[in-house]
Amino acid sequence: MSILISGPLIGGLTPTSANLWARADGPGILYAWLGTQPDLSDAVLAGRSLPLRPEDGFAGVAPVSGLSPDTHYHYALTLSDLPPDPALGPYPEFTAFPPDGEPRSFTFAFGSCFRPTDAGGGEIFERLEEHRLQDRLRFWLLLGDQIYADAYAYNSLGKIAVSLAEYRECYRYAWARPPLQQLLANLPAFMTLDDHEVDDDWRWINRQRTQATFPWWDRLDRWLKRRPIEERSLPRQRVLDALQAYWEHQGMHAPPFSAAPALNPSGQYDLDATRSGALAYTFNYGAAAFFVLDTRTQRICNRGERGMLGEEQWQALEGWLLRVKDAYPLKFIVSSGAVLHRFFFDIPADRWSGFPRERDRLLGLLAAQDIHGVFVLTGDLHVAHALQAELSGSNGQALPVWEFCSSPFDQQPDRLSRLFYNPLPFGPVKRLKLVFTAGANNYGLVRVIFPPRGRPHVEFEVYGEDGSLLGRASA
Repeated sequence: MSILISGPLIGGLTPTSANLWARADGPGILYAWLGTQPDLSDAVLAGRSLPLRPEDGFAGVAPVSGLSPDTHYHYALTLSDLPPDPALGPYPEFTAFPPDGEPRSFTFAFGSCFRPTDAGGGEIFERLEEHRLQDRLRFWLLLGDQIYADAYAYNSLGKIAVSLAEYRECYRYAWARPPLQQLLANLPAFMTLDDHEVDDDWRWINRQRTQATFPWWDRLDRWLKRRPIEERSLPRQRVLDALQAYWEHQGMHAPPFSAAPALNPSGQYDLDATRSGALAYTFNYGAAAFFVLDTRTQRICNRGERGMLGEEQWQALEGWLLRVKDAYPLKFIVSSGAVLHRFFFDIPADRWSGFPRERDRLLGLLAAQDIHGVFVLTGDLHVAHALQAELSGSNGQALPVWEFCSSPFDQQPDRLSRLFYNPLPFGPVKRLKLVFTAGANNYGLVRVIFPPRGRPHVEFEVYGEDGSLLGRASA
């Protein structure tokens, strides 16, 4: 008899549907039960998954539909078609999103970079759980580095992950922390990947996506430490294995991808050179619209070409911005890497500052189209910050854009980043103000307020491992 080894998790939530995810240790079918009572004494069978396959690591989604907007539910995912036992309650909970386009105040959380130092860890999620209950958080965004497959001292393997089984084990190990399990079961999640789901600062080196690499200093370090030869290179198959593990744990329960890549009969991504196949997607919460970027799988860096998003994803992003420009007062662009923040001596050039043409393309579009109410959410930097920029709109008036960063959940913080901050002095940016930085393990809360009259506003707060307030900005 199979058992669940990861999950449950609430993904892809909308006003009327959800993707309930879990991973088992063997074959079976996931059964989704919904009710309004905490003990599920009123449970009904609301959905079931396809048969769990070894090709997908026995991970699966039980989609449920027919939800009532803004309604509170309790749920259970089981491997049996028998109703859940009320004596085992209370069961996990979630609240369906409000009707699309309806102005509603709400609060959500976000962050990135979870690399626990031992088999314990995850205490910061206990503080976030307190905020979930006190502030009625509606969802959270995990902006990359949900695992550190290349951190052999921390990933439970004692080596760098180089196979599909090893990438899967990195997820099982990192997501086994009880505080994280509690959050994932009760707070709807939207995820995107960054580099460490594959390897440090990795990228493709040709358009056909047949060759990949990571920085020379990492390769040299591994050679000096006499790491096995398979850890010192990044063959295409290793990237495919890493992306398959990403699909099983992060992509499978996401909203539909804007330009979804094909899957081959084995369940792995079929990276057809004729299409980009980006892992980007969108979702809405009431009158707020979100575009979650894929800044990794389309990245190509060689002597003649340097790109991050790929043209198909660019078309999706630009089309989305024009569609939501007037329909949604608030727009959130979600990026695993910082757009407005850059450093002196940024040798890796791994964030948007290393791709200035694409950064200018994004900021230039916002300015030329006078797109108001834009907020960039990001992670990766191992330090939190709030940045306020003013762009030159088409009519010459200032166009405010904010960037909020929360990083890391659990990592080595970068407490010296303020000393190396390098403002953007070019293009459509008229002014740039660094409101605060916070060099400690942290998570971010975003409070979206739609007052009865007047324009909506947004507040950003950063909290540390002990729940203390580290910084605040108001837009």
